[in-house]
This record gives sequence, structure tokens and C-alpha cells, in this order.
Amino acid sequence: MEHHVERIVADDKVLAIVVRNSFAKPGLNFITPEDFSFQLGVHISKAGINVKAHRHKPFKELKNVYPQEFFYVENGKVEIGIYNERDKHSSVLLGGGDMIILNCPHEVKFIEDSKFVELKQGPYRGKDAEKEYL
Repeated sequence: MEHHVERIVADDKVLAIVVRNSFAKPGLNFITPEDFSFQLGVHISKAGINVKAHRHKPFKELKNVYPQEFFYVENGKVEIGIYNERDKHSSVLLGGGDMIILNCPHEVKFIEDSKFVELKQGPYRGKDAEKEYL
């Protein structure tokens, strides 16, 4: 992909994908591999384009789906620590307009006052069942 999309990989596994605010490829571009449980697409379209009304068909059965998370940084600056299982692999700095999809353990450090949106799979399982701290 373009230099505006960064894949963080360890042991042939995609740990995270960063999409920078500067990403500008026209059309609908799916950034994630087809086997990701979250599918991240970026629409860059001219005014007047319409997507027909639709809904997505439910999955008949899902088992052992690895939870993924998506962050969109609206403003400020955050550092995301990327882990390969229990070992820190790297970190990435995100600013306003940047986004990341995580397929691995991670940590978040707020470098500046920030606002970011977090999206993760549900249903919510409760505080004690959701996370395992490293």
C-alpha cells in the first residue's frame, strides 16, 4: 500500500495497521486483510456519489474471534505500544486524523491532551472478563 498506510508485522502476523491523516487514495479502499474480524475501509469520494441503502447479513456462527480495536485520533497526540503476545514490539505516534486498527495486545499513552474514538467488538463481557493485563 501507499506510504500513508503502515503495517506493523511480527512473526508473519499483522499486529496493527496505521492509516495516516494524509491517506488520499480516491474511492473505497479496504485497508485490512480479508481474515481480520474488523474490516477497515476508507471512502474518499466526490459529492454526489451515493451508496445504495443496504444492510449486512448476520454471521451464522462465530467462534474464537480474536477481539480487535480501532482508534481514531480526532485531536492531540497519543503513543500506542504494540505487543507481540507479551513482549513489546514497537510503538507508534498518532496525531489528529490518524487511525489504527489493533490485532494485538497494546498500551496507550496520552502525550498531549487528546480526543480519540475507540471501537471494539461487543457485546461487552464485563470489566473482569474483558481484559487481561500483561
